[in-house]
Parts: sequence; C-alpha cells; structure tokens
Amino acid sequence: MSSARRIPGLDGLRALSIVMVLASHVAGSAVIGGAAIGVPHIPLGEAHAWGKVGVRVFFVISGFLITKLLLDEGRRHGGVSIGAFYVRRAYRILPAYLAYLAVLITLRTVGWVDIPTNDLVHAATYTTNFDVERSWLVSHIWSLSVEEHYYLVWPIAFALLRPKYAFYAALGACLLSPIARYLVFAKLPGDLDALVWQATPCVADSIATGCLLAYARDRTARVEVGGPAVFLDRCLEITRGSSWTYLALLPAFFTYLLEDRPTIWTLAAVSFSNVAFAIVVDRAVTTQSDFVGRVLCRPWIERLGVLSYSLYLWQQLFIRQSVVDDPPVWAALCAFPVNIVVALACAHLSYEGIERVALRRRPRWSNR
Repeated sequence: MSSARRIPGLDGLRALSIVMVLASHVAGSAVIGGAAIGVPHIPLGEAHAWGKVGVRVFFVISGFLITKLLLDEGRRHGGVSIGAFYVRRAYRILPAYLAYLAVLITLRTVGWVDIPTNDLVHAATYTTNFDVERSWLVSHIWSLSVEEHYYLVWPIAFALLRPKYAFYAALGACLLSPIARYLVFAKLPGDLDALVWQATPCVADSIATGCLLAYARDRTARVEVGGPAVFLDRCLEITRGSSWTYLALLPAFFTYLLEDRPTIWTLAAVSFSNVAFAIVVDRAVTTQSDFVGRVLCRPWIERLGVLSYSLYLWQQLFIRQSVVDDPPVWAALCAFPVNIVVALACAHLSYEGIERVALRRRPRWSNR
C-alpha cells in the first residue's frame, strides 16, 4: 500500500504488535545478556502471551484493512477484481518471503542449519500452521500461513456473496471458530493441542473481527447490511471517544493466561480478546490527537510499523532457541541485544531492497 493510502494509527499499532512478538521471542531465546553460546533457556514469566497478543492484533488489523480496501474498490468500480487483488498481494508479500526461504535453503545446503525437507515444503505451500512439530526457523510462518488463507478465500467470498452477505460470512466465522477451538481441545490427541491457536479454522475469528470492524466504520456498508452493522457501530461509539480505550489491551492480555482452563479459553476468552483488539484498532484509526495516538504516530514508531512484516520474517534467524551447534560468528549475532540490531538491519534492507523494489514494478492495472 502506498504511503498516500496509509491509514494513520495503523502503523503505530503494527509497531506495538511486532514489539510484543519480539519480546516474547527474546524472553524464550537461548541467548540473552550478551553471552554467545550455551546460555540456558530463560523464560520471563508468561511472556509467551505477549507474542500471541501481538499476532492477534496483526490479524485484526489485516481483516480490517483488506476489507476496507475491498469496500472502497467496490464503490469505485462497481465490484472487486479478484485477479488484481491477488497480484497486489503477491507483489507485496512474496518477494521478501521467497528471499527468506532462499536464505534458509542456502544455510541448510552449507550445513549451518538442520531444517527437515517437510518443514520447507510446508513453508513453501503456506501450510506451516498445520505442522505442529516444525523447526524454529520456520515456526513463525504459521501466522503468515493463516494470512495467506485469508487472502485466498475472503476476496472470493466478498465478490461472490456481495458485500452484504460477506458480512454474514465474517460473522459466521466469529461464531464458528470458538467451536473449532473447543473441538480441537476436546477431541484431538494432546500432541495436536497447538492447532488450537494456529490452525486456520481456530483463529479465523480474529481476522473476521477485523472484517466486521471495517463494515461498522463504513457508512455505505452499514446502510447495505442494515441492523447488525449499525449495532456494531453504535457499540463502538461508546468506546471510540475515550483514550482509556487502549487499556482494553490489558484484560485481553490476561485472557491468554487462561489456557489451562480450555473450556473458558476456547469458547469465550479468545473472542473477548478479539473484541478488545478491534476496539483498540477503531480508536487508533479514529483519532491521533490523544497522548497514545500521538505516540503511535511518532515517525520512528510508524517506521517500525512499516518494517513489521520484514522484521517478523527475519528476526527468527537471530532470536534463537538454541545456538550451541551454530558457527561462532552466527552465534555471536544471536546474542542479545546484538540480535535485535541485526534483525532491524535485515528488516530495513529487506524492505528497501526487496519489498519497495517489487512494489514499484507491480503492474499498474492492478492498482484499483
């Protein structure tokens, strides 16, 4: 998306989300505090929840943004072009992603990493979120796989069902995902429990919540859909006017500490957190005049948000769970805080040297 079309507040939220993900990974990494090799795993409280919250916020943002763009395109052109959508997404996502996979294959070829072929196949086909025993260097691709499934299905549903009925498809996802989560916990073997927070049917409601937010904020869409969308907008009006809305992230964070109570967590807690994230996104894009809004719009924070996709991709190389068998130079790069600096540098190079170059070469006909 060009800078001219960027929505104020969203990049700041992306920055906040990627910081939570990085904090989660660093807290569970093998190297922290400057030592290069052999430092034991250091858990920091319930830091795993930070990463889960960060990824879910990304999902809500994605659902909101893509649906908003589809609604806008439908108004301008009388419908959406599925082909143009896929081209835009491919030029935005695939260049950096393929570069990351190429680096992994190269490192595997020279013997620096041991990545099973099966893991690379899952990564190449965006099915990593169904591979519960994947290696660390492709572990984070689970969320990108979920996003790709959304990009594949949602534009088709939007075009075939028309905006009015696509709204109800998103609402249906919000209602069915909790059931999918519960069934995974209740019916599948224990070693497949990880699917509850990464399989697409189990997490689709986070993205769908963002889709519903886009409808609620769009006046024309509210008129077309009618009562349910109008109701959502009126509910959001209650929270939209207060800067205290950002505190909704706190109870949303604590819902992820309820995973040891699977019935509550699967059927209610995650849905509650999705609503909280949507409330925060709504506030962030509505006004940037309060203290939090101004902070989110600081240039360096927005820049971090712009780099969030590249940073999410490349940080996995340097925030490692084990470096004992790594070459000394690479192990040294994985020492905290050097690894954060190196990850940021890689993200910058990836964005400027790969992503922006690809976007400039995107066919003009796909810009609708």
